[in-house]
Amino acid sequence: MAYQSKSYRKFIATAATATLVASAVTPAFAAGFTDVSDRYKEAVDYLVEQEITNGISETKYGTAQTITRVDAAVLIAKALDLNVENAKDAGFTDVPGRAVSYVNALKQEGIINGKTATTFGSSQNITRGEMALIIARAYDLEGNKANLAFTDVSDRYDEAVAALVDNKVTFGKTETKFGTNDSVTRGEFALFLYRLATPEEVQAPAVAKVESVNAKQVVITFNTALNKEAAAQKTLYTVNGANPTAVKLSDDQKSITLTYADSIEATDGVVVVNPITTEQKDENGAALKTAKYTSVFTYKDTVKPVVTDTSYTNGVITLTFSEEIGTKPTVVRVNGTPVTGDSVSIDSSNKTEVNIASDLSAGSSASLYIAGATDTADAANEMELYNGFVSAPTADTNKPHVTDVQVTGQNKAKITLSESVTEAEINATVQRSADQTAVKLVKDVADTSGKTYTLTVDLNGAAAGDGIFAGSSVSETFTLYIQKDAMTDRSGLKNDLYSTPLTFKKDTQAPSLVSSKVTAGNKKLAFTFDEAVTVSGSINAIDVRDEDGVKFTAIAAETSLTEDKKTFEVDIKSGDTAMDAGTYAVTLPANFFSDAYGNKTGAVTDKFTVGTSTNEDTEKPTATVKTTGKNEFTVTYNEEVTSSAIKLSNYRLDGQALPSKTDIYFKDSSKKEVVITLPEGSVNIGDQTTGAPAVLGVSGVADKAGNVSTAEHFVVTVKDNTPATVTGVEVYGTTVVVEFSDAIELPAAPTDANDVLDVTVNGTAAEAQNMTAVAGNVKALQFTLTSAPAAKPVVKVKEGQEALKDANGVIVK
Repeated sequence: MAYQSKSYRKFIATAATATLVASAVTPAFAAGFTDVSDRYKEAVDYLVEQEITNGISETKYGTAQTITRVDAAVLIAKALDLNVENAKDAGFTDVPGRAVSYVNALKQEGIINGKTATTFGSSQNITRGEMALIIARAYDLEGNKANLAFTDVSDRYDEAVAALVDNKVTFGKTETKFGTNDSVTRGEFALFLYRLATPEEVQAPAVAKVESVNAKQVVITFNTALNKEAAAQKTLYTVNGANPTAVKLSDDQKSITLTYADSIEATDGVVVVNPITTEQKDENGAALKTAKYTSVFTYKDTVKPVVTDTSYTNGVITLTFSEEIGTKPTVVRVNGTPVTGDSVSIDSSNKTEVNIASDLSAGSSASLYIAGATDTADAANEMELYNGFVSAPTADTNKPHVTDVQVTGQNKAKITLSESVTEAEINATVQRSADQTAVKLVKDVADTSGKTYTLTVDLNGAAAGDGIFAGSSVSETFTLYIQKDAMTDRSGLKNDLYSTPLTFKKDTQAPSLVSSKVTAGNKKLAFTFDEAVTVSGSINAIDVRDEDGVKFTAIAAETSLTEDKKTFEVDIKSGDTAMDAGTYAVTLPANFFSDAYGNKTGAVTDKFTVGTSTNEDTEKPTATVKTTGKNEFTVTYNEEVTSSAIKLSNYRLDGQALPSKTDIYFKDSSKKEVVITLPEGSVNIGDQTTGAPAVLGVSGVADKAGNVSTAEHFVVTVKDNTPATVTGVEVYGTTVVVEFSDAIELPAAPTDANDVLDVTVNGTAAEAQNMTAVAGNVKALQFTLTSAPAAKPVVKVKEGQEALKDANGVIVK
């Protein structure tokens, strides 16, 4: 049960049979009252059952009627089961006979007072403020008035109101109004007494649930609200020994989302949540902490990333995914046109976003076909194919401007703009006191959004150091100025003058370990720090021991920093050899690493568990796919597979079933290679030279042990194999316009229509001139007859002609 101040009197069912008011009738439960809504039902049922109150008629409880001071007094006295027979006379002259003993008992207990020495104010409606005073006294409730946000609670009532709110007896009319002077209704009073009779059970603060969201995020839910400042401390949480890189507290402060630099997938992994200060208080008003939580978990990320939003800004389409993306989409089409290469990239500052360079007209919409992106899971999950749209806003009227400035080092800052601008470097100035220094904001080429710039302040020029800090100074403040018209967006708009204070703090913090893991294939033991480091110590000083106390020597030639200088990998097996299964304790001595400012690490110790392998075939077959001919694909499996591999239903192209006439067969008796050839007339994109990318999906293929493959997607090249055909003929005098099913590419040299087309009028061949294009219609051509035809000509493509092709180079038929 929740802690309740002092003695906290509880309701006790009474056997009293006295009626509340003269008009009261035989008790009936709320189900029999027609004016009791679901909100009040449990409370009214309870009070009627306990004979504390009755209805005002057989069918009415009087839920919306106000309650007088005397009636409220009777209810409270009954609820407290006070001895009303021998109570001292209170001296009030305006209390009706039916209520005298109850009022006397409450006065004797010090729970109520009169309006004057001789009047109780029996017939007056009780206000919410008066009700708070009486109930707080009656039940010895306490609360913290500092928590009140109400603007209509005076000093007379604030402690009582706080007591009721903190004990969840009642709440405000709104977030800022308690309704102190409002009358209380019978329904409301029933709720108050019921809540006091059945106080909410409050458990000790604790972790309620841990759920992995994806390969890098876990959500921890608590049974009470956490203190914001306490919950933000990253060191309170570890998953597999690593601290998160980001902690996000929910709006209700009851759950946190932890984001990790590396995958948290594990078998028998360990989650530890150290005690966290909460908003819950003990009986002395001190904040309670959660109990330490430790749990073993197994998690494999099998959730596919999905596109949750699309947007367009200044030549860039942005796709927002449900989680971080590890590899960018392999197939992107905008309005049916493939977009490839560097025009598609993962946003380096927000890896849930993929940027596509593509110009759209203001106010227009474009269709999107996206496939092939994968998440960051150990076994990467590939996105579902996305068919959707993106809308471009109306004409750009927003000037480029700074949206965020973050100090990232003792002389560096990250500047984020509202949009990409054309300048690779932006001229700026920093000023301290009267001294001004010209600086440049340099575009971060790693940020594919083009919105991020790096500021480096160096007051020493060619001399060593940055010249910012002198003597014992550890903090220096500058003003950063970006002059008007210093940057230009893609619409030609320029910025206004911008200035902001910028405080640099001397870096005295040693590099911190953020995660550790066994690398793929159990080859090395990896330590990842929160910043780039250099190795200052000797490799021979690394201490590695297994659970049996056997000491191993780090292989100097194979133990080193990775390219980003943040991860240090220790190898104890020479060559490309996996470590033996078991637990290893690794200690890197103090001062082994240092950062760019000479801060050195303390001793770093961590434990690693290397798993075992099994000989039982539980591995699912996997595939690779190559385009081996025009609309021919060869699927190669890593092992022999069953006839399920030559079922058309186990393959899909761009999310659609393969055509029924697709040819599919095993290449040879090893049953490891499958050849798929699409039939003529099944593809209408891709020219005859380079073709167009498409996605071939492979799933449901079983090996000899019965392991069934999971869905995989591969980029293949398709070429148009659907000839354009004549769809219509129109005559305008001597001019004949021929419509086709696809865009037409006229021969480069002038070509007589009779060389390509059979043109007849009433069954007789007609003499035609050279073919020409039709302005504004790529699916049509025209030619002129020597005279106006007597009837509409019949136009057919000559069999065997090769001069007329469609836009993808397919011969028209």
